[in-house]
Amino acid sequence: MKPVITDVGEFVIHTENVDYLFVPSFLNMTKLGKPDEIVEIFSMLFGEINDGNFASVIECADKILEACCTTDCSVITGYIKGEDELVNVEAVIPVEDKLILSQHLLKHGLIGDVPPKKTSEDADYSNEFHAKKFVYLAVAHLGMRELDAWNMSMTAFQEAMEAKFPANDKDIISQDDYDSAMSYADSVVGLVS
Repeated sequence: MKPVITDVGEFVIHTENVDYLFVPSFLNMTKLGKPDEIVEIFSMLFGEINDGNFASVIECADKILEACCTTDCSVITGYIKGEDELVNVEAVIPVEDKLILSQHLLKHGLIGDVPPKKTSEDADYSNEFHAKKFVYLAVAHLGMRELDAWNMSMTAFQEAMEAKFPANDKDIISQDDYDSAMSYADSVVGLVS
């Protein structure tokens, strides 16, 4: 098994002498559906959970775990078996754990888990997640091979971009500080009386 990089959202569940590796890569995020469906799943898992939507939330959690696992993880999510008589085989982990682990994967796969930086006030909400945009940013700006970029998580992408293009917060001044400095400079050179 490849090394597990927990800092970028990967984890392993070990059960019955088998290791199940979960990777929240861009490629695995695309397995969740179309760009707008991915955002809907994110909203469902991080939104209010109640009796009316509980079954749908758990179904989404299972879908996320299955999409991010490198092997068949039906023992983790639970499954139905049988031909003549169907039998529900319960998951080996509690429902609450499936929910927490799937949220963890979405967080690292879609929004990243890095310390907050100074952001633009013009940042917009998007109702779609296009993994290929981040993949090709990694190819263009980080010099990565396309296959390697598809296997990154959002957390890894953000950390790599920060390393390549560090934000130098001390060089950024607020609009108020700029206006104040310019007013002072104008008064010094006699442009304002």
